[in-house]
Amino acid sequence: MIEKILIVYYSLTGNTQFIAEIIEDITKADILELKPIKQLNPSSSMKYMWGGFQATMKKKPKLHEIDKNPLDYDLLFLGTPVWAWTYSPPLRSFLSMYDLSDKKIAIWTCSAGGTAKGLERFSSALKDTEIIGKIGFREPLNNNPEESKEKAISWVNEIMKQFN
Repeated sequence: MIEKILIVYYSLTGNTQFIAEIIEDITKADILELKPIKQLNPSSSMKYMWGGFQATMKKKPKLHEIDKNPLDYDLLFLGTPVWAWTYSPPLRSFLSMYDLSDKKIAIWTCSAGGTAKGLERFSSALKDTEIIGKIGFREPLNNNPEESKEKAISWVNEIMKQFN
């Protein structure tokens, strides 16, 4: 029985946040946005270079205080942008802070490309969990937001059916 749901995400350009808010609307779950203390500038032309470097080097940036304990939840939705074909450093920091083994987890990624590889690497970081759903979105704010919204709604409804 799923009683408590938490949505955890990091978003630099708003794409991952867009999907997180759709999930929140459907599930009425608690939501936690990961915020690095030293954030990349989303309007900088260097964001992809620095973000890709951090992701490739497996950096774990310091995060602002986390006010929700993911261990108190039955189901976690985890969302990340894909940088350099992997999940973002703020998600790496979050995953290093908690033992999520034995948790039910649904994951999503947002990317300009490399969606399959990003999902694969994100999944492998969660190998001790029960991944009950995963999906990738290609820049949902720029590529038909309404279609991305419908895709997200359908995905979340399929996940939630498992618990009805």
